[in-house]
Amino acid sequence: MIRAPSTRHAQGFSLLEAIVAMVVMASTLLVLYGWLSSSTLALTRVQAQSRALEDARSALAIMETVNPMLDPRGQRTIGPISVAWQATPAFARRSGISRAGMPTLFDFTLFDVDVKVTREGRLVKQFRLRRAGWEAVRDLSGEAD
Repeated sequence: MIRAPSTRHAQGFSLLEAIVAMVVMASTLLVLYGWLSSSTLALTRVQAQSRALEDARSALAIMETVNPMLDPRGQRTIGPISVAWQATPAFARRSGISRAGMPTLFDFTLFDVDVKVTREGRLVKQFRLRRAGWEAVRDLSGEAD
């Protein structure tokens, strides 16, 4: 005897199958959303660190133009970046000596310089560096001013 095909299987998904499929899809979407969220946060942190490094490099370039003997404390602003420094002598002031053993026109001192870099009023980087300071104290005849 030949059986007629059942109409029960031709009706589509049952309610239970649809609910299970939605639960699996929702679980997968939650995992993907969590991964996307953590990736976005990590990218934001990396961008902030990259900008802070760029700001620190800009501050170093600015500090190359500063003579701490003449400007022991100060601040310079370029665009949104502000660089403030405070220099303290690391060694006593010394007269410059040429290779021939003669005094040069300058006296020198090595300074410890504390630098603070801010962007739009928010502290971005803080570091310490050593810079040489100089001051012209003699004229070409070798006499002190």
